[in-house]
Amino acid sequence: MNDRPSAWSAGHPPAPRKVLLAAPRGWCAGVDRAVIAVEKALEQYGAPVYVRHEIVHN
Repeated sequence: MNDRPSAWSAGHPPAPRKVLLAAPRGWCAGVDRAVIAVEKALEQYGAPVYVRHEIVHN
């Protein structure tokens, strides 16, 4: 465990941080195929289309 006091506990707010997002962002090939499969099922059979698990995951 760190014994040093944090900046916030010393009465100072933490320094601002910058969040960088990668571009372009996208899905893995498996998620891309799953989304295409659901889109095709919607075109062919109409809504609703039920899936067993999440289509997009992290």
